[in-house]
Amino acid sequence: MAREPAGLPISEVARRTGIPVTTLRFYERELPSLFHVRKTSGGHRRYGETEVSRFVTVRRLTEERGLRLADVRRALLPSDEPDPLREELDGIREAQTAQSDDLDALRRRVGELEARLAALEASGPPRRRRWLRRP
Repeated sequence: MAREPAGLPISEVARRTGIPVTTLRFYERELPSLFHVRKTSGGHRRYGETEVSRFVTVRRLTEERGLRLADVRRALLPSDEPDPLREELDGIREAQTAQSDDLDALRRRVGELEARLAALEASGPPRRRRWLRRP
């Protein structure tokens, strides 16, 4: 079984930074190259200390200095940052996680069906219904 990524859940980041969870998600969505978020197999976000510091920096720049997110993006990201490639890679990772979850669900369902079939087979031969009997 794969290990879950270490890090802080979003609720802990919100508590430590004083930034609401909805705002953290907004920053993450609007500045994807700045926040490299890992997700658990259940899709829960996990943040490292670097991301926590970046959230605080973004909040400080937008609230104390009055910068727009576009200005924050230009200030904090290198000009050669491959945003489109990173976004595509993030999309592929999300699709892979979703497919993995679907595959796990299918494996569980197959296991359930196999157990049901084994129970039916163990109960003996099936009885034929009267209307199915041949004369």
